[in-house]
Amino acid sequence: MGAAVAAVVDHAAAARKAGLSMPDTQVIIFGNPQAGTPLMQARPEIAIDLPMRLMVRNDGQPGSLVTWQDPAYLAQRYGLGEDQLAPLNAPAKIASAVDGH
Repeated sequence: MGAAVAAVVDHAAAARKAGLSMPDTQVIIFGNPQAGTPLMQARPEIAIDLPMRLMVRNDGQPGSLVTWQDPAYLAQRYGLGEDQLAPLNAPAKIASAVDGH
């Protein structure tokens, strides 16, 4: 979908190393400079929320729980116009593609 994975943070593995336990939880950090750079040029402070992230967590149910930052929240937070929202929808599109919808 045009995005590259920059990092995967495995919170559960880190917890185990610290002698703690938690459900399997990973944060996948990904981005596309062609999509994100114009946003950061328009609103430099959005760089704190880029690259985008998806959290994948075992919630004890079949499958995994996938969550991400609400694009409407980010748009409101940074005063983005409708024409700037498309890149912020990437997590939903990726989650939907993985889920097969």
